[in-house]
Amino acid sequence: MEFQEFEVVLQAARAERLGSDYPEEFQLFDFWRATDSDLRQAESELGVQLPEKYKEFMRRHGGGVFMFLDLLPVVSPDGRAEDLVMVNKGEFREAGFVAVSPVGTGDWWGFSLSDGVCGDTVDFLDHEDGGITPSFADFLDFLTQKGLRVDIQA
Repeated sequence: MEFQEFEVVLQAARAERLGSDYPEEFQLFDFWRATDSDLRQAESELGVQLPEKYKEFMRRHGGGVFMFLDLLPVVSPDGRAEDLVMVNKGEFREAGFVAVSPVGTGDWWGFSLSDGVCGDTVDFLDHEDGGITPSFADFLDFLTQKGLRVDIQA
């Protein structure tokens, strides 16, 4: 999926939910955007090259709540929340995996690494056995299907 198509799907999903009756405190999106400098610093600190679609999404929209997903912000907006570097300098760095979205069960969505370069696919990391399963062709497909819950296969 390319950004032009993704933006159309995103706008349609937002418009559809605009009329929904959500509690006032319910937030559909956070938009903790990353700058080019933030992304360069994260790549430098982690010693990785992040996928281009991921970086472009983080510049345009950012981390935090993305409807049905939580996305790690590249840089914590308040200095206390977990961010990309904080999480990935810990338990995942040795696993050859860059975690970008917690599943909520101890598992993670993210990118597998090969020679310091993240693959384009979004993979599922099972925390129990350490198994990594390729799951989505790229970050925009992942966001569309898991975050917006729009089936792009149809």
